[in-house]
Amino acid sequence: MSNMSVTTKIIQKLSNNSGSVIPIAAKDTLSNCAITYIYNQQASKEDGRERAIEEFGTEVLWIGGIPFLKKLFNKTVYKLFKANPNFDIRNLKKNSEGKLEKLELLVKNTKDAGQKQFLENVLKNENVQKLYKRLHVAKFITATAATLAGLSGLIIYKQKTTQKELEEKYKKKMELANACNKEIKKSPVFNMFQGRGAETSFKGGGAAKFLSGFMYNPVMNMSILDAGITGTRLALGREGERFEIGFKEGFQILFIYCLANPIQKGLEWASEKFLKTPIKNEYQLLSDKNLANLLQDENLEQSIKTLLNADDKGVLEYIFENDNSLTKMLKISGEIPTLKDKTTINSLADIDAGVIKKGVKNIDELLKGFSDYKGKDLAAYLSKAKNIKGASVIANILIGAAAIGIFQPMANIIMRKKQNNGESTNPAIKKLEKDMEQKFAFSGGSAAKPQ
Repeated sequence: MSNMSVTTKIIQKLSNNSGSVIPIAAKDTLSNCAITYIYNQQASKEDGRERAIEEFGTEVLWIGGIPFLKKLFNKTVYKLFKANPNFDIRNLKKNSEGKLEKLELLVKNTKDAGQKQFLENVLKNENVQKLYKRLHVAKFITATAATLAGLSGLIIYKQKTTQKELEEKYKKKMELANACNKEIKKSPVFNMFQGRGAETSFKGGGAAKFLSGFMYNPVMNMSILDAGITGTRLALGREGERFEIGFKEGFQILFIYCLANPIQKGLEWASEKFLKTPIKNEYQLLSDKNLANLLQDENLEQSIKTLLNADDKGVLEYIFENDNSLTKMLKISGEIPTLKDKTTINSLADIDAGVIKKGVKNIDELLKGFSDYKGKDLAAYLSKAKNIKGASVIANILIGAAAIGIFQPMANIIMRKKQNNGESTNPAIKKLEKDMEQKFAFSGGSAAKPQ
């Protein structure tokens, strides 16, 4: 990826709905801007301020908390134990016979001397294997729990600042009223009507395998935070706003976790169905300047058949033994993890045979699509595929952001108005304002009725 343009890198990151937090961050940032603006304009200033604090504050912790803490864990705890944080413990998975078959295969086939020596040491030392497993679990628990605690604190902080602001607001009103009363008492006109009194009113303003998926996948790891955030928001929700919280959280979960991949697949299906252009391949592959030459390799079809018919062990052996057009494309697209040079296989990473086969199928579809392409112009065909893929990725982000950031808050405000006689202010904030009004009216009675 080092030779990619900035645009290619951005779109590639945005396209990874299953294993990257980047598309989530993009949707969340766009939707947060829209949510804050809508509530500020359609509801109240306090409502908009609360949204800004909670939405953007949550985003910083939600998006950045786990990655930051994991990196910190790598640089401190891993360093303390002289462990390599780049080693993926899925390589320690045992087969039905209790053997570390995958790790043994990696040791046997890895060409890079440094990686080979490291893997051999892990394979021979059971204590080292246990250390890596414990470090990985500890990192997962620490980063997740600490971030969730920070998010809970932010929600509490938001509510306390709203209460404090409203208190200050009503204090100032009372101080102003008292000052006015003192001036009125000095007036000759006031003495003419002394004893009659005057009313001053104030109105408030606007399983192990299941768990392992969460440990290995950044998006699934973040879903734990989302569940925690939702539970905390509902538990700490003030009277009158819990339904809104549930409605908003439901939209968030739906369009960030549940529908991101289906929407992308739907756009890819539409491209193949109506535009006769398969775009399931990674954007970074479709953008690569060498793709046209790699697709014209006369041995490519046979390579594809060989890999698709191989078992998991055969797939791993094949990618180490062959540096042909197919494996080069799989390295470019990322199905085969590589070191920084983008050519040497990263044996410390998790090399998933299923992921590789999926990449091979996508390349096969791209090749067949070119064979059926009427123009028979490979450059035009690949340019079209690249542009449509990029457009589909952006469209997916915008659909999610619009649903979360525009439709959801507008629907909430409409429901508020129907339930509260046209009042669009957050009912919890409205209640807090009334409480403050009563509190300061009673405590500062002299402001209301000058004597």
